Amino acid sequence: MSKSFDFLPAVKNREATKLLPWVMAIMVYLSALAAAGSLLLHSGFDDWASSLQGRVTVQVTGEDRDLILTQSLEIQQILRKTPGIRSVRILTDDEIFVLLEPWLGAGNITDDLPVPVMIDVETNEDMYVNLDALESKIRQISDNVYLDDHAKWLSHFYDLAYTVEYTAIGILVMILLASVAIVIFGTKSSLSEHKSIIEIMHLMGAHDQMIAKAYQIRFMYYGLKGGIIGVVLAFVTVLGLLNLVQNISGGLVEVPTLPYMKMSLLLILPLVFAFLAMLTARITVMRELGRMV
Repeated sequence: MSKSFDFLPAVKNREATKLLPWVMAIMVYLSALAAAGSLLLHSGFDDWASSLQGRVTVQVTGEDRDLILTQSLEIQQILRKTPGIRSVRILTDDEIFVLLEPWLGAGNITDDLPVPVMIDVETNEDMYVNLDALESKIRQISDNVYLDDHAKWLSHFYDLAYTVEYTAIGILVMILLASVAIVIFGTKSSLSEHKSIIEIMHLMGAHDQMIAKAYQIRFMYYGLKGGIIGVVLAFVTVLGLLNLVQNISGGLVEVPTLPYMKMSLLLILPLVFAFLAMLTARITVMRELGRMV
């Protein structure tokens, strides 16, 4: 008998597995969304965190504007003489207004509003700066001086980002396991549906390898078709959500740029699911046929 013989009914006439491509499409869709969300979070957080690494903000508050300006100049001189500090710059009023506008609204920043003086400090990565001692030193000039070390609360955001990434990986693993279970169920249902035909083929001298080959090709097609549909829908969803967020953010939230090179890795998901469906179908068929003997 020929080594390649497709005894299964046409794809349009199948019964036991006619919904399998759509189920695989949903699985790939969910996998792609989980992976895309993790990539977007990682890319956006890295861009945002890199701009804050090694930076410290000093705020000088008070009701007397002239006094806090004088104090900020004294603090600037102390900071510039401190070893380990690369640059010190007092933000202009326009820069502070730009930072406050997303929160207070355009035109709501008046002259009588007590806006603090902000000093942007950049430290050297290869030198340690004792920020506690530095804060105590500049507080001798004024008690209304606050030093904000971004690294303290930035670590909490790193923990959150890692937790989300590990959760996304866990979701991907569960989806893969669910896909394997679905393929096993579909394969067994199809074997039960064509049990009489398989028995006749055995009597005619058909080998288990030939029967398994027919199933693995068919299920590979299911996985590839569903994977392509799922990936396309996932890309449309991600682009739509990014466009929606960009329209409603109004500059309040910085929308992460789409990492096209990393996102292109999602295109291999249909191949992964096709291979997974093919391998699972083959193993299932060979085990079931072994029990029939």
